[in-house]
Formats: sequence, C-alpha cells, structure tokens
Amino acid sequence: MQFMPTVRIGNATECLQLVPEPGVGAPEVLVATLEVEGVTATRSVVNNYTTGFQDLADFFGGMADAWRGWLDARSWESIEGDLRLEARHEHGRVRLTVTLRHDRAGWTNHGWRVTADLGMEPGEQLAQIARDVAALAAG
Repeated sequence: MQFMPTVRIGNATECLQLVPEPGVGAPEVLVATLEVEGVTATRSVVNNYTTGFQDLADFFGGMADAWRGWLDARSWESIEGDLRLEARHEHGRVRLTVTLRHDRAGWTNHGWRVTADLGMEPGEQLAQIARDVAALAAG
C-alpha cells in the first residue's frame, strides 16, 4: 500500500485537511476538507493540468520564506475555483481564509460555499506546512 501524505492546516479543532486521491506519482486530485465549529465541508480539487499542485506548494513556500511578514493579501485558487486560500500576516500571526465551494447548474440550487479563517504561527508551523505541501505536490 502506498503512503498517502496528509496535510493538516490549523489546529486540533479547526483545520483544512488536504489528502491526495490514490494514485502513483504527483496527485491529480486532492480531497480538501474544512472543519470548523461543527461544520464540515469536503470537495475534490483538481490540479493545474500543466504544473500539478506545484503552485500550491509555491504559495506556502513563499509565505514560509517571508515569515517575518508581508504587505497585503497573498492568494491561491484551484483551477476550477473549488478551493481558494487567502493569507494575511497580521499581529505576528498568519490568518488563512479558506473558501470551499461547489457550484451546480440549475435554476433552483446554485450550490454552496463555506468560508472560515484559520490561524498559523509564521515560524516553524508555517515552515512545516510548506514542507508538507511540497511533499504532497511531488507525490
């Protein structure tokens, strides 16, 4: 059985979890699960067809490199818009706003959207997440 790396961003009670679907090599799909205050939302997120999830790894790697802080928001969005991340360095912490969404075609049900803020320490915690996401993206 192949080892499937899981990335957990947040804390024990509120987090975003990223798990690759089974396969060989770099993942084509991640299962993203957002859990906050009794709400759980899950979406399958498709990779960028040319770069895989390397752009996601670069997003976290860039934040880890700038751990002392940055201006404005940094953002990443999956190719189909099912997962959007926006990070701000505020008051010595990183606030990651996570949005999962599922759009549906139809007149009566347009789908759903769940948004939550997660906190991270900008030092070792963010560096470990960046390493974990890079390993996940590489397969």
